[in-house]
Amino acid sequence: MASMAERSPSGPGGGTPATKEELRAQIAHTREELGRTVEELAAKTDVKARAREKAAAVRERAAGVPVVGAAVAVGAVVVVGVGVLVVRRVRRR
Repeated sequence: MASMAERSPSGPGGGTPATKEELRAQIAHTREELGRTVEELAAKTDVKARAREKAAAVRERAAGVPVVGAAVAVGAVVVVGVGVLVVRRVRRR
């Protein structure tokens, strides 16, 4: 088994970085990717935070229901009111 010093690092294209700067850039890029991956995994394992997010979404959805119901009720009242007016006009003639 080859030690870390004996292994040649492979770049994105499968080649070896030509310079120290390229190698440092590759290491920095890999660290950033690793950091993002660790953050994503930590977020997935945070059960309390996920439960709070789900509860907030359900609350928002539930809060919007009465508004829709009220709009439907107002629309129904308007339709009935217009219907009553039409019937009264037809009977007057």
